[in-house]
Amino acid sequence: MTSSLRNSLHRRNHKERSQLSHRAKFGILEKHKDYVQRARDYHSKQDRITRLRQKAADRNKDEFYFGMIKERTVQGVHVKDRGNVSMPMDMVKLLKTQDEGYVRTMRANGIKKIERIKSQLTALANLIAPQDDNIEDDGEDALDETDLDTLREAGVIPPETKRRLPPRHIIFAGNETEAKQLSQQRSLNQVKTTTEVDVERAEVDLGWKTMESASSRRRRKNKTSAGASTDIVEETEEIRQLNVQNRKRLLKELAARLKRDTQLRYTQRELEMQRLLAGKGGRRKLRGVEEVGAENNDEDEDEIDNTVAAKASKADEKTYKPRVYKWRIERKR
Repeated sequence: MTSSLRNSLHRRNHKERSQLSHRAKFGILEKHKDYVQRARDYHSKQDRITRLRQKAADRNKDEFYFGMIKERTVQGVHVKDRGNVSMPMDMVKLLKTQDEGYVRTMRANGIKKIERIKSQLTALANLIAPQDDNIEDDGEDALDETDLDTLREAGVIPPETKRRLPPRHIIFAGNETEAKQLSQQRSLNQVKTTTEVDVERAEVDLGWKTMESASSRRRRKNKTSAGASTDIVEETEEIRQLNVQNRKRLLKELAARLKRDTQLRYTQRELEMQRLLAGKGGRRKLRGVEEVGAENNDEDEDEIDNTVAAKASKADEKTYKPRVYKWRIERKR
């Protein structure tokens, strides 16, 4: 019988026996492969125990090595010394100085890149506000609050000034008629003050060099001749979109560079502090890492360091203040 004919014949599928229903409480019926696995595990454990018994029987009680004195165990686990030797303090201070110099160099490179981005952003802006008040801005290219904060932090635009409230002046009236007259006069003064504040709170035109708004283009299109080509309008719209995308890219890169410069400044300050603490001279801690606005006057200084130092590594300068040390004045020879 050929192999093809033998494979075409029907063969019975031999199924393994399952656990009987009245023996279901004993669990799944063990098959031969399960028994083999269990037997191998049992015999391996028995062989291990036999070897340990043989070693214990052959042990020499008078055997001694000097390594037995040097070695140690921690909770029954053998701990091996890697041979690490603490570095001398002079070498540590030298490494700290090199690290601080590297951070200072990287920060200087980052500051140069920030200045280049600021010059590009300044080139995109008109320093003189437009005098044509008839042109209405449709708000398509307006900057959000995050972009404005980034520009203020970089020094491209002046910081936002806080407005002072008008001083209060109490006037005592002699009779009811005079009180009514003073009340009417005060209401008129409040209306004038509100109008002046609204004028001051008007949005300041930053003078970004963007293309004309839709209404302005529509007004100019009506003034132009009827035979003007639409290709110029499409090209102008494309240039405007490119200008907006370039400005967004520069603002995003500027925000990332400023954040990196802040981290490098904190790192440089910490390395300098560690290098000075490793040097000579008596010093005294005046203030640990503390949160701005937190009332921790009654707490212990060590408790302040333990609770706040963990958060200070992730916080910015607006939230936490660094630790302060004072060195003893020594006369230089």
